[in-house]
Amino acid sequence: MMKHKKELFLMIVLVLVASGCQNKKGPTTSGPIGAPIKGLKTVYFDFDRSNIRDDQITTLQGNSDFMKSNSSVRVVIEGHCDERGTNEYNMALGDRRARSSKEYLVNLGIDPNRMNTISYGEERPLATCHDESCWWQNRRADFVK
Repeated sequence: MMKHKKELFLMIVLVLVASGCQNKKGPTTSGPIGAPIKGLKTVYFDFDRSNIRDDQITTLQGNSDFMKSNSSVRVVIEGHCDERGTNEYNMALGDRRARSSKEYLVNLGIDPNRMNTISYGEERPLATCHDESCWWQNRRADFVK
């Protein structure tokens, strides 16, 4: 009897591992709402944070350089979250992420009138599994038309 339980357990573990979702895309309704702007890159955030990470500064500086070289470009900065937390909390966190990204660009000399922000909270994931292999991809600010 014990041997069968152990085999069943191992079989379940193998099925779960084999069906892992690393890098799977979500449904067609996921991802940015607007069209991505070629030349602008996504900014990623730590869990439950809206401050700009040190490793994302280069990305924002590149986005600033692009916007300075393309003065007619206007962007919408979409704030996103992973699935953890309530809908209300994640909407507020997504808003803080979008605003933090905008503020950083304003401090680099980009006209704030060229940028709008919106939060989608957890509603538009890029990756849909339920662990850190996907969650990090969903904690982001996208730059779209």
